[in-house]
Amino acid sequence: MQSTEITFDNFAETGGLFTEMLRARYRHFVQLRRWNLPNVRGLEFDQYDTPESIYCTVHEGKTVLGGFRVTPTTAQCMTTSYMLRDAQLGLLPGLPSNVLDHAAPQDAAIWEVSRFFVEDTLSARDRMHVRGHLERGLSRLAQEWKINAFLCITSVTAALLMRRARLSITSAGPRFEAGGEICQAYHLTVDAKDQRSDANAA
Repeated sequence: MQSTEITFDNFAETGGLFTEMLRARYRHFVQLRRWNLPNVRGLEFDQYDTPESIYCTVHEGKTVLGGFRVTPTTAQCMTTSYMLRDAQLGLLPGLPSNVLDHAAPQDAAIWEVSRFFVEDTLSARDRMHVRGHLERGLSRLAQEWKINAFLCITSVTAALLMRRARLSITSAGPRFEAGGEICQAYHLTVDAKDQRSDANAA
């Protein structure tokens, strides 16, 4: 089991893995959770899958076990920026405009985490290992890209699991229903000591 950072700059090496991640996202979000998301040929994607986003995927060979996407809150592509800000502006009908309890930031040191998932068919032990890889991935990205904080939308259940890890998580808006789950926006921060630990272990 290993984690790989995917950017549009390293697609020559990671393009096949990126496709498998989109396939895994389709299974997780569209097939299993019945979310109404754009997809084609068994691949899930949306308007935020642009060169401004960075991806972390946990995998064994080409089998994707989990992943996430991060997007700077300064992102801008045509009429879209990032998910939480676009929801606040009323551009995403599936999300409430009061998703955040403050104005959506546009700050190079704050990034949005989205499409965070862990393969459902894994054992509880393996799911724990995958979450550990993903959390360390966030820590590495925070260090590499000088990110001070993250914003995300996730289910309340997933947020409870995150609190057991090294991420500091606090609510950033009211709870709401999305795709049959109770969800909420959250602030995420990675402790600086954990970033140094990851750097020393690298």
